[in-house]
Amino acid sequence: MPSDTTGPTAGSFANTYPVSGAASQANRKLVSNWLFLLAFMIWVMVGIGGYTRDSGSGLSIMKWEPIIGVLPPLSQDAWNKVFALYKTIPQYHLEHQGMDLAGFQKLFWPEYIHRLWGRLMGAVLLLPLILFTLTGRIEKRLIPWLVLLFLLGGLQGFIGWFMVSSGFRADSIAVEGWRLSLHFFGAMFLFGAVLWTALVVRAPEPVRYEGMRGLRRHTLMAFLLLLLAMWGGTMVSGIHGIADFSMAKNIGTGAPPPGWPMSGLLNSAAAIIFGHQLLAVLAAVAILSLTVRALRGEAPGPVRDGALLVGGLVILQFVLGVTALVSGRIDIGVVHQMNAVLLLGGLLLMLYRLRGAAR
Repeated sequence: MPSDTTGPTAGSFANTYPVSGAASQANRKLVSNWLFLLAFMIWVMVGIGGYTRDSGSGLSIMKWEPIIGVLPPLSQDAWNKVFALYKTIPQYHLEHQGMDLAGFQKLFWPEYIHRLWGRLMGAVLLLPLILFTLTGRIEKRLIPWLVLLFLLGGLQGFIGWFMVSSGFRADSIAVEGWRLSLHFFGAMFLFGAVLWTALVVRAPEPVRYEGMRGLRRHTLMAFLLLLLAMWGGTMVSGIHGIADFSMAKNIGTGAPPPGWPMSGLLNSAAAIIFGHQLLAVLAAVAILSLTVRALRGEAPGPVRDGALLVGGLVILQFVLGVTALVSGRIDIGVVHQMNAVLLLGGLLLMLYRLRGAAR
């Protein structure tokens, strides 16, 4: 049985990471908790953004104003001006012709909260970073990396506007699918980078698990397949795929559309939904077999627990996906998206715990 006690001894750990200064256990815990909070906020952001997208609210704010946009309209005249701008885009004329101000406000608030949450995340990253730097609570080697993450967060805001602006073109009622994918995977990179950094700050020294290198490769394969399945999910979301589900037309039933794949992988709702379902099944098989392999191979406790976690999450993900598609409920679709991010985080946790795997 592989040992989970083959890591550094308490004495060697203390010699490598001093008990005082920025690398002390107390400061590592403080900084990692801050980064875990940021990862949680990104996860919540996925839910807010998913609801904004699926409810059609994403095009309700016509300007990107990183500073002034912190404040919502504060007067009747301000509301009328924002509503008048919305009336100039095709989505209003094609989907909401005749909408009153109250109806517009229902569209406005989810998108406003989405943007406000993004600004709040920027503040939660930048202000403690400055404070921890000035008080010597954070290791100097981390500062450039965290500054880069802050800048990438700002870039993510710009990519969000780049995505939204594609929905303003003629005869359009939604953003372009590839821009939606770019924005989503920008968020996934930030989520993964913040979570991984938090884990490494909390416990920098990898544990040398023997005989686990094959399991680490399996975990990496499952991670990459999940990313592909999530990309397929963004394409389905981009076309409001749950509205296209039809047993009669064989759309979303798990069967390939006629002529697939020669007829095109992304040329119809049926092809896009089936592509996502196929990638999801491949990812689910990889993850469930990973769980079985970890259990049958008597993996160390932390690795086994991670494998059980991702096994449970992938079963839940499958149930949520089928339920969202069949019911057409966007709230279940949003939970499906958020659970996918938890699953991604679970696989990252396994890769972290296996980073010192040997043989």
